Amino acid sequence: MERARGGPGRLRRRECGAAFGSLILKQGHARLTAYAAVRLDSDALRRRAWTDFYTGDGYGPSLPWRSERLTTTLNPSDEATWVSTNTTALYGLSAIQCLALVGDSITDP
Repeated sequence: MERARGGPGRLRRRECGAAFGSLILKQGHARLTAYAAVRLDSDALRRRAWTDFYTGDGYGPSLPWRSERLTTTLNPSDEATWVSTNTTALYGLSAIQCLALVGDSITDP
């Protein structure tokens, strides 16, 4: 099943009976692909896990990795206003699990 999750529509139809349309949360679910890569001993899935992690719909290397000074709050502080709590959680969990499962196959973004 996991092999089909991020695969092409025809593979999803064959494995699951439906293509599911456009899938989201690729970055957060890259960890599932990493798990499948280990279970199935698949180099292709190892590569796809890292591709999904880097190019999914979460955080990527092209984002403005910096904070901005906010002075409109009770205690002025620095904040990355583009950061999402849920995306951060998915990113962190996916990074930890991809490194643990397929860290030996890590690729450049």
